[in-house]
Amino acid sequence: MVTYITVPRSKRAANNKWDKENMKIVACKLRKEHAEQFKQYAKDNGTTPNALLKSYVLKTIGKSDLDILEKEQE
Repeated sequence: MVTYITVPRSKRAANNKWDKENMKIVACKLRKEHAEQFKQYAKDNGTTPNALLKSYVLKTIGKSDLDILEKEQE
């Protein structure tokens, strides 16, 4: 059974404002079959495509998830 947590509108609005000021979406186009294979790879490894891509990007630029978490908490 899946339990959904309701986020108050004010909190959602604050999160959206912070994201707009501090986050950027990075995307790429892939053939459908490659995208599906990548999604399946992520699922088979207990993660998500987003987590895999984020980890790769951070590793490429010499950062870690911990660096990012510390920066977000400032």
